[in-house]
Amino acid sequence: MLHALMDELNKRIRMSKTSKDQRKKSVKIRRREQVRWLSTITSILVLVIAVWLFWESSSENHDLSLIGQGTNVVVQIHDPG
Repeated sequence: MLHALMDELNKRIRMSKTSKDQRKKSVKIRRREQVRWLSTITSILVLVIAVWLFWESSSENHDLSLIGQGTNVVVQIHDPG
């Protein structure tokens, strides 16, 4: 009877140690997943900002509505022929 009780107590002690190890592993796994999500979100954000900046600079270069809204200028063209 005492021997069975000691065996049961030893099993519970071993189980508590493994559950602590499992909790530590789960914390490590959770932290790894959090870092993975953070890096993914950061990469997507950087990509979106880069595309937006490229789009804005491209639209400024191709916007011809700005021509004709300034002051009138006389231009002299030299035609050697």
